[in-house]
Amino acid sequence: MNKFLGFAVIFTAMLLVAGCAGERQGIVCEEIEYRLNTMTYSPDQRAYMENELRTCREDEAKKKNEVQSPGSIYDRYANTESAAPRDTSAEISVQTLLRDSSEEKTTSIYDRYKSVEADK
Repeated sequence: MNKFLGFAVIFTAMLLVAGCAGERQGIVCEEIEYRLNTMTYSPDQRAYMENELRTCREDEAKKKNEVQSPGSIYDRYANTESAAPRDTSAEISVQTLLRDSSEEKTTSIYDRYKSVEADK
């Protein structure tokens, strides 16, 4: 059983690495272009490299044109607030929400601490 578990862990790690390596990074396109401009290739190799460069540039353009989410959670919340109309008739004030449901007067921790200090 331990051999199988070890094999499964190694296999999963290999799949993870292969999946991450399969996606092109931004520098790859510049590297392909550099090699295409500086190295000598046979005509079929050159056509293959030009096709790879074209595909790489198209992938980069797709990534740049995708809708990018705003950086902070505040920006994302602001975007959803502006998109959805607000129903102000159902709003409840913060003071109402913070009130104790028993309607008893409560004291803060600071007030309780002061009362204990005064008793000493």
